[in-house]
Amino acid sequence: MTGERQPGDDGRTLYGPSIQYPDGTVVPGEPVDVNTILAKFHQLDADGRSAFLCTIAHDLTVAIRSAVYDAEVAEDGLERVKWINEVLHQLTSCVNPYHRWTVHDEAELIRGIIEDGFRHGFDRWIGRSIAVAATAP
Repeated sequence: MTGERQPGDDGRTLYGPSIQYPDGTVVPGEPVDVNTILAKFHQLDADGRSAFLCTIAHDLTVAIRSAVYDAEVAEDGLERVKWINEVLHQLTSCVNPYHRWTVHDEAELIRGIIEDGFRHGFDRWIGRSIAVAATAP
C-alpha cells in the first residue's frame, strides 16, 4: 500500500469516544490509529472480523438515534442519517455468512466508510465506532 493516501494523511484525524464524568468534566477522545487497527483487523479470523464490523454497525445505530431524536432534525442531520444508513447496508452486506467478503475487501470498506464519514460530516461517529470495535473483547 505504499504511496496510497491513508485516512489521516491529509490532516484529518478520527477520534475515539469522549468521556463525560458525573462532575461534568469531559475528556476528549484520543486519536484513532487507523493503520494499526486495520493491520490488526487483517489478522483476525472471519468470526473476529464479523464481530468487529457488527460492533461498528451497532454503534452507528446510536448515531442515527441521536440525529433523529433531537428536538428538531435539520436537513443536514437527515443527510447524515441517509449516509449512515448506507454504511449500515454495506456493513451488514459484507458479514452475510452466505456471501463473505475477503479480508482485503472488508478493510477497504472500512477505509471507504472513513472517507464517507469525513465527506458527509459523520466522522466523529465513525471514529467512535472504530475505536469501540478495536477495543471490544
